This record gives sequence, structure tokens and C-alpha cells, in this order.
Amino acid sequence: MGFQHLLIFISVLSLALAGGSHASVPEEEYWEAVWPNTPIPTSLLELLKPGPKGVEIDDLPTEIDDTQFPTNFFYEHELYPGKTMNMQFSKRPLAQPYGVYFWMHDIKDLQKEGYTIDEMCVKNKPKKVEEKFCAKSLGTLIGFAISKLGKNIQSLSSSFIDKHEQYKIESVQNLGDKAVMCHRLNFQKVVFYCHEVHGTTAFKVPLVANDGTKTHAIATCHADISGMNQHMLHQIMKGDPGSNHVCHFLGNKAILWVPNLGLDNAYGANAAL
Repeated sequence: MGFQHLLIFISVLSLALAGGSHASVPEEEYWEAVWPNTPIPTSLLELLKPGPKGVEIDDLPTEIDDTQFPTNFFYEHELYPGKTMNMQFSKRPLAQPYGVYFWMHDIKDLQKEGYTIDEMCVKNKPKKVEEKFCAKSLGTLIGFAISKLGKNIQSLSSSFIDKHEQYKIESVQNLGDKAVMCHRLNFQKVVFYCHEVHGTTAFKVPLVANDGTKTHAIATCHADISGMNQHMLHQIMKGDPGSNHVCHFLGNKAILWVPNLGLDNAYGANAAL
């Protein structure tokens, strides 16, 4: 089903749930209709909140927390049990998620200026290996994920611990090569940059923080890096990645959608809470 047709389906479903009236159905009810008895992930609840009063400029940045934008890039062969990961998180006030940043052709000095929504979502044309969509509502975000993966899907998020930067990998679980990533952009207005990147494999990675607290992260590894900013990629990887799969972690405010493969509930849709 194409994305535009899916949006029409969502509208029709909303009217049906409303008993045929012209009143729109709250997006919480749409979520419940698609995934009964499944809580809406906390990151997505932000899409249901009214915007800040008096703020008309979409491009004003939000305050970045210490778990929002991990900046680590690594190779897939480095993702193994027992590996210690020294995490780094962006502290720059105008930062955007690195999972999006690497797909921008024009890289800015984010200490001095940031991207506008127009630059991120309109002028930034999708690459050949990427299909993207900027979602400003819960319904359109769900619609994009379903259009790529079908209805039988689940959402997952990382849960890095505030002020902790060192973790040891407990195990690694392959979630398959079908995934949609939705990154919360750093704007006052809630906008998620969702994209499906061809040649991507997702992993669930249980972690132990340096104080012994157990948590988990979501990692994505890209086999096709042709759409990334090659100059920036070579700089951060300290050379040409060659045929190596390049990986990064998703931050706590990002959502990964994958087919529901019967994973244990600890990492199901309610794990993104």
C-alpha cells in the first residue's frame, strides 16, 4: 500500500471509529485501534502535546538532554558481548541526531547555527538508498511506518542512563534488515525525521552501565553508505570504511520500527516507554 493511500485509509478508519460522524478521532484512539492494549511510547506522546504558547518559529531549538543524541560511529564487528563502549553525546545547543546529520550534504557548524525545518525536511532531498518523511503528528508517523513495514510491527527505543557514558555490551540480538527509524529533531515544534535506509540491519543491545545498572540500546548498521556525507564519514571513521558496515546507536528520543517477530515483551512496543 502506498503512503498516500495509507493516509486516506487512516482518515477513513478515523471516521469509522467515530461512528460515521465528521468529528476527527483522537490519535490515541487510532493507536489503540491498530495496537490494542499497547501503551504509546513516551517519545511519541510528545506528538500529542500542544505546542508551546506564543512560539510561531518552528526552528527554535529545544534543550538537549544527555541521552538524546549519541555521536558514536563504529563498525559492525565491534558489536559483540563483553565490548566496552565509551559513549559520547552531543552537547551542542543546535545539534540534530547524528543518524540524520550524516545524510546532509551541507554540514554546518552547529556551535554557531542550526538547520531549519525547511532545510531538513524539504530541501534535503532523499538519497537513492533512503526513503524519508518528516512527521508532525502521531497519525502520519504511524502511517509512514506501516506503509514500509506493514501493520504487524513494534516500536523500540534506547534507554541510555542520564550522566552515564560507559557501558559494557551484555549480548547482541539481530532484529533483521527491515526497519524504519524516526528521530526527534531538535526543534520546539515536535517533528520526527523518519527514514527507511536500504541495506540497514538493526540490533537490540542489552547494556550494563559502569555502576552496574542494566539497560539497553538500539543500534543500526548500514551496508550501503553511499548516501552519507563521505567527507564527514571518512573523518569520523579515520579512513575509508571500505566494505565495512557502519553502525551507530539511536538516542532515547528516537523510535525504531521493526516487524513483530515475537520478541519477548521486554523489548516490544511497550519497551519504548
